[in-house]
Amino acid sequence: MYGELASMSDKRTSLGVIFLTLFIDLIGFSILFPLVAAIMSHFSAEPGGLLGTWYGWLDAYFPNASPIQREALFGGILMGLYSVLQFVCAPAWGILSDKIGRRPVLIVTILGNTAGYVLWAFADSFALLLLSRVVCGLFSGNISVATAAVADVTDTKNRAKGMGFVGMAFGFGFILGPAIGGTCYALLPHFGGDVASGGWALNPFSVAAAIAGGLSLLNLLWVVMRFRETRRGDQTSEVPVRAINPLRIFSRDNGTTVRAVVVANLLFGILFAGLEATLVFLVAEKLGYQPGDMAWLFVVLGLTSALVQGGIVRRMAPKHGERKLALVGLGLMIPAFALLGCVAWVQSAWLLYLGVLVLGFGTGFAMPCLAALASLGADESNQGRALGSFRSSGALSRALGPFIGAGLYFAIGPAAPYLAGSALLIVPMLIIARIHVRGARAEGAS
Repeated sequence: MYGELASMSDKRTSLGVIFLTLFIDLIGFSILFPLVAAIMSHFSAEPGGLLGTWYGWLDAYFPNASPIQREALFGGILMGLYSVLQFVCAPAWGILSDKIGRRPVLIVTILGNTAGYVLWAFADSFALLLLSRVVCGLFSGNISVATAAVADVTDTKNRAKGMGFVGMAFGFGFILGPAIGGTCYALLPHFGGDVASGGWALNPFSVAAAIAGGLSLLNLLWVVMRFRETRRGDQTSEVPVRAINPLRIFSRDNGTTVRAVVVANLLFGILFAGLEATLVFLVAEKLGYQPGDMAWLFVVLGLTSALVQGGIVRRMAPKHGERKLALVGLGLMIPAFALLGCVAWVQSAWLLYLGVLVLGFGTGFAMPCLAALASLGADESNQGRALGSFRSSGALSRALGPFIGAGLYFAIGPAAPYLAGSALLIVPMLIIARIHVRGARAEGAS
């Protein structure tokens, strides 16, 4: 009896640390969102800098492009770079955690993220800023590892609740991250002034970077002191080295269900990431929003998503099943994308916030249920591989999505990423509608 109580206590402690890990990771990832337009504008003034060189190349082929279109295009590159590296590295971190445990991998990846934020705080050139994103991207495997740890401490009947818990961490991190970024830029003193040194110095975004780095360091200390290993000794998994290849996320080795969910998550994620990467440029161009104004958009989106995941999904999933709720979420995002696309023509703040609110409901249903379906489609010894593949597909989508969304914004117009997304969301819906996961855990109680 005492052993059972101790085990339950260890699980609660581990879940608390995992929540903090994911929460802080999402703060660091999303703190950049309301600042992207300002970052691109700031570093475009760097004399002889990397960004100015890229702009020169672009102007040679597209001389009629407006400044906001150029900034949107290369802002997509900045946001996509992190996720390109996450896509490459996440399967390796997930598989390594299946072999040596979740705790050591979490410690290493969090330490790497902290180093990346320090680089950002002292980046007085666009090249150094890119380097900081490279470092964070290389060590971004903590998301898939932490998600696998949730699977370790939950049974199949409570898996959706566990993933809803993960979703809450994502949602609240997504709230606080943009709020910190926008508020720091709007209210606190800007260091560094104009880009001059092109090397190591404080910049107008150093306060946001320092806060993200400080939180990451706090998380590192908390994991070292409080996190107990969640992977059991009998969960060993013999995984060939070739499985570390990130392109194997679509392999038959993952099973039919996991592979289908991975593909659906990839397609949905590309559309959503394209929206994320271009939204700040849309509202800056059409509504004149500044970073402080943009922060509120992400706060509304993140708060709505978190409340849906933590307050609705975890109660509805046991009754209705993850597959049905995932379809509800994807379906809600179709009108949400369309509403946001209309902002390019109507230029209405209420229409913008209505679209963001509906989008928050859609992501709140879809994200945790897709993750739960991926987990339920794998056996217990390969949770790290399955969820690493799932998160890696999300990373690939966040890598491709900003490029595609920014490209549509640049080549066709501000409404293009949103109207295209509204039409194409039917594809992942059809994929999810066709999958089958054994038992009531995925289809709901009869």
